[in-house]
Amino acid sequence: MTDLVLLGGRVHTLDARGTVAEAVAVTGGRVSAVGRDADVAPLAGPSTRVVRLAGRTVIPGLVDSHCHFENAGMDEHTVSFAGVRTLDAALDRVAALAATREPGAWVQGQPWNPLLQLAEGRGPNRHELDRAAGGRPVYLPEGHAATVSTAALERAGVDPSGHDGRLVEGARHAVARVVPEWTRAERAAQLTAAMRALNRHGITSVVAGALRPPDVEAVRELAGDGRSTLRVAAMVMPSSELNPSVPLADWEALLASGPPGPVGGHYLTRGVKLQVDGGMTLGTAATREPYRTDPCYHGEVFADRDRLGELVGAAHRAGWPVGTHVVGDAAIDLALDVYEAGRCRGLLPDVLIHASLIRPDQIARARALGVQVAAQIPFLWHNRVAIAGHLGDARTEAAVPLRDLVDGLGLDGVAAGTDYPINALDPFQNIYAMTTRRDAAGDVVGDTQAITRAEALRLYTTSGAAHTGEQEVKGRLTAGALADLAVLGADPLTASDDELRAIEVLMTVVDGQIVYDTGLLG
Repeated sequence: MTDLVLLGGRVHTLDARGTVAEAVAVTGGRVSAVGRDADVAPLAGPSTRVVRLAGRTVIPGLVDSHCHFENAGMDEHTVSFAGVRTLDAALDRVAALAATREPGAWVQGQPWNPLLQLAEGRGPNRHELDRAAGGRPVYLPEGHAATVSTAALERAGVDPSGHDGRLVEGARHAVARVVPEWTRAERAAQLTAAMRALNRHGITSVVAGALRPPDVEAVRELAGDGRSTLRVAAMVMPSSELNPSVPLADWEALLASGPPGPVGGHYLTRGVKLQVDGGMTLGTAATREPYRTDPCYHGEVFADRDRLGELVGAAHRAGWPVGTHVVGDAAIDLALDVYEAGRCRGLLPDVLIHASLIRPDQIARARALGVQVAAQIPFLWHNRVAIAGHLGDARTEAAVPLRDLVDGLGLDGVAAGTDYPINALDPFQNIYAMTTRRDAAGDVVGDTQAITRAEALRLYTTSGAAHTGEQEVKGRLTAGALADLAVLGADPLTASDDELRAIEVLMTVVDGQIVYDTGLLG
């Protein structure tokens, strides 16, 4: 019995021929037919849900290939700084959540970027957090940094004397490790809300960028119980420590049982996550050439070749492919050296995560090794000025070289993502940026690295499926494929640039089930 039929639309199947159809039928979580209305409409039975598209566009469900999605369901549990533009407003948000907590209870924030977000160009210091939170321990993550209160430093055993409360890169783990875990029920509610948040953007699959083991178990439980509305492929971060600092024996013990197996099509393990360097915006990416501001500074490196080789080798022996955080070209050299020395057959490809400053010679080398790249254009959306301040205009213009990546690796060797919550989730803003190379201010950043609309859409669909080894069943709307799709208010391949940025998702379907619906469709 056909469960769902969509009629009268413009259906981008993204099959090999780029077929555009009118209608789709879904049965038992799979696409059962795609074609003309006249052929698909008769498949509807008395209990079939029939959706009249009235010319609207249908695309395969979108895949965010590097996203810390678990942060998207935290509004009721942590401080959100969305829309905050001043330090006082940020402190007011902290105070408001602190007022709902018992004395001594932790106040946690959602990741943000106060250096770029706030008019003052800085985040709060520990004394300001002490006042706002009434002396409670506060932990506000910023991606590769964090700001904490006095009580948080004390609980971590860090002397607060002379400390402003800002922790960068590995130093933040001293406090992060003492922040209490959420209860099992709290985490299930947060993850469920996060999945729904991604569904509202037409996202049906995600590669979780650094999922901790407790969250892996929570996601697997949701998948097993039929409560998952998102297909999650996990890059597992098995330790709360910065990976390269974990003793090798401990690392081997953490990975010894091998990757957790798939669960019902809604969970699979993509690999294990490692981190080699920092980021462009903070000025900690490891680079071949020195930074513009310091001829002796080349960024931060958290593992040398021998150390990284030990960690990658141990992961491969235990059956884990590896995804390595590498932003700067020097870090990419290091990861490619290790990947080449420890090539392992029978696993999904190893991944360069971010690779924002990758060079043409490195792209050629990655192709030869069969290494994939998970790239994120939104790093340039708000951060161009800050990045240029560290690296200069030429390297900033060459950052996130999607044209070179697509040409050098092929569409299936590259995948698009956001690194949310560091950047916004909106896929259509990102497709706009990939195809226009414009940032939030409208300035063009590296116009020679623009890709086409069709390529950008495939990076979010077919390429995302290839990134997790699911290209035979996902990323296209063809008979037998997984019934994951999104209905849009405009066609991303023909809309004007302004229309593209404003595209609204009207309905999202995962596994044949409607998981988001604006109610605007018949």
